[in-house]
Amino acid sequence: MRSLSWKLGGALLLVVVISVGLMAYLVNLSTTREFRQYVVQGNMMYTQSIADNLSRYYVQERGWVEAQKTLNSFPVPGNIRLVLVDSFGKIVGDTGRDWLNRDAKSVGLNGGTPVVVSGQEVGELYVLSSGGMMMGGGGMMGGMMGGFGQPAPEVAEQEFLGRINSSLWLTGLIAAAAALLLGIFLTRHITSPIRALSKGASHIAKGDLGYRVNVNTRDEIGDLAQSFNAMSASLDKGEQSRRRLVADIAHELRTPLTVIDGTVSGIMDGVFKPDAEHLGAIKEQTALLTRLIGDLRDLSLAESGQMKLELAPTDMVDLVRRKLSQAEVAAREKSIELKLNALPNVPEVNVDSIRMEQVISNLLANAVRHTPDGGSITASLAAVSCDSARHVKPSLVISIADTGEGIPPEHLPHVFERFYRVQDSRSRSDGGAGLGLAIVKQMVEAHGGRAWAESEVGKGSTFYIQIPMGEKVA
Repeated sequence: MRSLSWKLGGALLLVVVISVGLMAYLVNLSTTREFRQYVVQGNMMYTQSIADNLSRYYVQERGWVEAQKTLNSFPVPGNIRLVLVDSFGKIVGDTGRDWLNRDAKSVGLNGGTPVVVSGQEVGELYVLSSGGMMMGGGGMMGGMMGGFGQPAPEVAEQEFLGRINSSLWLTGLIAAAAALLLGIFLTRHITSPIRALSKGASHIAKGDLGYRVNVNTRDEIGDLAQSFNAMSASLDKGEQSRRRLVADIAHELRTPLTVIDGTVSGIMDGVFKPDAEHLGAIKEQTALLTRLIGDLRDLSLAESGQMKLELAPTDMVDLVRRKLSQAEVAAREKSIELKLNALPNVPEVNVDSIRMEQVISNLLANAVRHTPDGGSITASLAAVSCDSARHVKPSLVISIADTGEGIPPEHLPHVFERFYRVQDSRSRSDGGAGLGLAIVKQMVEAHGGRAWAESEVGKGSTFYIQIPMGEKVA
């Protein structure tokens, strides 16, 4: 029995059967005990009532004259026998008439209900159950009420208890059947979403990452189903990203490799001469491949958290100034003006200076690539104070603003993704592989900071990086 439905249903049925059976058994014991106690108390009250009447009779007649006649006048059930014994132990009344005028001890009577007049015992009353009376060993045994303790139940009493017990067991069986039907319904309700999750896991295992589980419950299983769908969506997104990455890498590698292969083939076939021009083209494409592979390696290390950072206090104003100087050659070709806007006394920050130089270089290269001739690029640095209300920690914000064409709003959230280009053809002709901004984001996040962009179409774009001050990355 490996099915969860059978296990849950069997466990529920077992609990119901044990609970109902135990309840019926205990109720049976309690009912029998209470009923017998009720019968005993009723008989004792009946016996005491007759004894009180006999006491009044004794006072009126000043003795037990005509006691037999008086005893016969009491309403007596057919299975009850009344025996009256005087103070001398002589039987003066017997509704059965067998023991009349005999000695009480001779028939085994003892310990009856006293008949008291003015505090003096004038006789004893015995109320016997004829159906339970037995003679043996010279004494009266069993079947006595009021004299010998609790009597054995009579046939009518047994029948009454039997009907009660039958009702109890019938009620128990009905309750067990109802609980079983309810248990089957609840078991199906519980296991149905689990089967749906199992089916979903099977689809995911087969590679169908777009499969989603439809579970509408609002309990823990519903939460599990939502987590499952979120996981499958994440896997699907990751798989799509992986496929795009492989396709983009193949595309980016194909172009320089095609150039190298064509140039080398031309030289080998005698079409091209192995001069500086053609060898320079091969070297240029080789450098492009080397840079692309290096960028991919850095990006992979940063995304997996395996990048080792050599943190040290760094003057970021000086670092940005040096990177602006290095970008002057490319900017001068397009008559782009480079500006540095830094507030005085900007504090040092604890960063890996080599990685941070790579970040600033990528931002400046991106700005130069997208700034038209005669435009300008402004690098700004400013320290941000701690603001507990907005959960802002002390940090350094660096921005690179250009006067380029700007980024449309629908593209702005994706500019830090790998190989993402707003204009594919233009970016490729300009030599951009689509990895620069992705590396910026990962490098900054590896330092515990964040990167974002703001842009207005036709007026330019501004890229920001925020580096916390005084924090070390584990």
